[in-house]
Amino acid sequence: MNTELEKFKGFTGYQPGQIITGRLPRNQDLLKSMTELVQDAEIESGFIKVLGAVRNARLGYFNQKTTDYEYLDFNHPLEIIHCGGNISLLNGEPMIHAHIVLGDQQGQAYGGHLAEGTEIYVAEVVLQEFIGDPQVRLEDPESGLSLWSTS
Repeated sequence: MNTELEKFKGFTGYQPGQIITGRLPRNQDLLKSMTELVQDAEIESGFIKVLGAVRNARLGYFNQKTTDYEYLDFNHPLEIIHCGGNISLLNGEPMIHAHIVLGDQQGQAYGGHLAEGTEIYVAEVVLQEFIGDPQVRLEDPESGLSLWSTS
């Protein structure tokens, strides 16, 4: 690891692993399908990107005051402008933490935490595996979130 990064606790260096590309099945839940792909590929650490469109969507916003997620539901078709996330371990299982930006036909954009309940119309995926000890998520006492360890 670069010695200049040693002052940043919890940063980890990786080697690139396999890159997987493909299209997820239509009418399935986007987050569940992404997670199934990662599990089937036996990837514990990496990055995932998705482009395409959804039939409907559920986005989360983490309220820092209440330390709870608030959800927005969109019951109409939207384009995936960008969806990206990381892959790490939570309770020994691969977990995807992804954010998504969606656009409607008027050019309005909506973004937030990708939540279950987002139905795929078209989803093209690029999945990059990282080789090395995976990041592990632990509960952060202040936020209640499962975050990467800083040690």
